[in-house]
Amino acid sequence: MSPRRRIAVAAVLVLLMVLLGVLANRTQAVDIEAQNSVMVDLRELEKLDAEWNVNILRSHIGLNADYDPLSAPLPRMHRLRERVGAALGMTRGPQAREAYRALVRAMQEKEDLVEQFKSQNAILRNSLIYLPPAITDLKTELTGIEGALAPSRTVLALDASLNALLSDLLRYNLAPDPDLAAQIARTIATVQSQRTWFSPSVRDTIDALAAHAHAILRFRKLENELEARIAASPTTANMELLVTLFDQSFDQVQIERQRFRGYLFAYSGLLLVLLVYAAWRLRRSYRIIGRVNRELKASNETLERRVAERTAELEAQAGQLEQLARHDSLTGLINYGQLTRQLEHALVRAARRGSTVAVMFIDLDGFKAVNDTWGHATGDVVLKEVARRVKAMLRKEDALARLGGDEFVILLEDVSDCDGANRVAGLALEQIRAITEADGQPVAISASIGIASAHGKEGAARGAPAVLADADQAMYAAKEAGKNRICLSGNARWGMPHARVAAPNHQE
Repeated sequence: MSPRRRIAVAAVLVLLMVLLGVLANRTQAVDIEAQNSVMVDLRELEKLDAEWNVNILRSHIGLNADYDPLSAPLPRMHRLRERVGAALGMTRGPQAREAYRALVRAMQEKEDLVEQFKSQNAILRNSLIYLPPAITDLKTELTGIEGALAPSRTVLALDASLNALLSDLLRYNLAPDPDLAAQIARTIATVQSQRTWFSPSVRDTIDALAAHAHAILRFRKLENELEARIAASPTTANMELLVTLFDQSFDQVQIERQRFRGYLFAYSGLLLVLLVYAAWRLRRSYRIIGRVNRELKASNETLERRVAERTAELEAQAGQLEQLARHDSLTGLINYGQLTRQLEHALVRAARRGSTVAVMFIDLDGFKAVNDTWGHATGDVVLKEVARRVKAMLRKEDALARLGGDEFVILLEDVSDCDGANRVAGLALEQIRAITEADGQPVAISASIGIASAHGKEGAARGAPAVLADADQAMYAAKEAGKNRICLSGNARWGMPHARVAAPNHQE
């Protein structure tokens, strides 16, 4: 064989081997660990965002002692977001980068809104803490020397104005209303107009009360607007879009990998034919290519096994994350977010059927004493027992949720009338009071239960937050009436389009 021909044959062999290597590389160009990692990061980011929303609500209703839960997840969320951004090279096309930029903007806007919420909520909480004892102290002074020096009619009028101011402010904090705000402003003006009859110290106290009352009027409305903007933040939608885009890109990579596997096997067959034809001249090369082919087949089998294992792990992790995002970790009941979604769906069904939906807000009485006396481990046993007993007495189509702490909510659909709701609430109260032992320790608990209801299209128009707020207010009314009882919301509707059912206090 001439040198030129030998060079040509060598070049062809090199070209064939290069093509084989390219095909083999394309069949292995899938980094399953990197794909699993970015999907886990996205799911964890979704979970932290959901917990962030819960902590915003807890701060709003005063369950968080400080604002650390609103700041604690941010460093981890920033790291996860950066890792997702670093993995954008695994996607194809501009959609994922645009979705990521939208997510970054939405998270930054949400952080800014939360910072505003923290500052405004601190002022609001300070005023709400200051006012009740300050008004009580001022009323005490009016019964003493200050009351003796001023006209009795003025003292009585100031006392009545202070009572009205405190009551209206507490109502306004629970449910801001423009008419109620105007009434509070008039009450503040009345109180300040009566200050001239009293000593400078009393006048200073009245001025301070007025300042805090004005702060509640201002910051309660601003805080509600901020919470609405936070709730409307598209972070969850942006994360779900990124998950979808990553999944699509990974699927495309898998499809391409399978296609190149087909090319590889076809090419290997061609090589085998050529090797058989040239066996008497290229026996050594044939053995090398056969060994390479067996190694490739073994690597493909190993890769398939790893893909199956990693896919199973990812599915298991995704299921765990979904469970954590929708359920309470202690009791296994649905959480606030899932309850809100189910209530919204129930209201839509009630609007379509013309039926009634009832919501019962349950707050345990005496639970703090259990924690203080026997510790949080016993308290956790009590919470799980409450969940078990109340869940067992409900229908399969009913829902029971834990909002956190010792607060539970029952959701009933297709309620016939007020008596039916009261009967269910009474059974729940009996089940709770029947818990007398937990973790080997004697306990004594009861519950304050507030009932709200919504009927037909009117209920759907009001929405889940309004119905939950009615039940919450009714529960607080039961607390104020002495606890261990059931109270019906004055806004409850039971199939009477233009009538409201009275709100009696019912003690079992």
